[in-house]
Amino acid sequence: MKVKLLSLPALIAVLVSCSAPSAPEYNPLPSYYQEVSRGWSFFDQDNYALAAASFRKAIENDTDNTESEALVGLAWSLALQDSLVRAVSSYQSALARNPESPKPLIYVLSGLSLCYRDLEPPDNEAVKDYARAALEIDENFVFEHKSSINAQDLIAVLAEAYFNLEQYDSAAVYADPQGTLDPAAEDYQEKLLAKINSKLRLEGR
Repeated sequence: MKVKLLSLPALIAVLVSCSAPSAPEYNPLPSYYQEVSRGWSFFDQDNYALAAASFRKAIENDTDNTESEALVGLAWSLALQDSLVRAVSSYQSALARNPESPKPLIYVLSGLSLCYRDLEPPDNEAVKDYARAALEIDENFVFEHKSSINAQDLIAVLAEAYFNLEQYDSAAVYADPQGTLDPAAEDYQEKLLAKINSKLRLEGR
């Protein structure tokens, strides 16, 4: 039986295919982090629409669906554009990925508390639970990318949530920590609400 020899071009093709290293597997995470960084840069400039666009690109590049920071950034960008329902959805998606370090977790918890307060109608139980959880992590919380959002905002909405739930003693813990009001006074609730509203105005809520 005759052995059929390969032509020279065919032989070269076989040798190249056997010896050439395979191309490295594409890793999308570098572009993920680049888009996250770009998103926070836009966010810091108060350009929340462009920030949201960058965070969305980052999410698309996270093909393993394991990273949470872009979801957190997108949630805050949406929240500050008053797209509260979509912001809550992004916060919840980030929370489902179990962010382990305190910073992203408190960003999610605080964002959820403030969003649930501003939704119509407000979810006072959610406001209370998320604000308390955030303050338990850091009672001096300041949002790195917008320092006007801080623990005092959470204290104000927490006091309001307790008041709306008719848990006046708990509301007073946050609205009147020095105990200047008399719970036995006829106008106690009115004065307590005035203190809460003062805190809310002070924090721009």
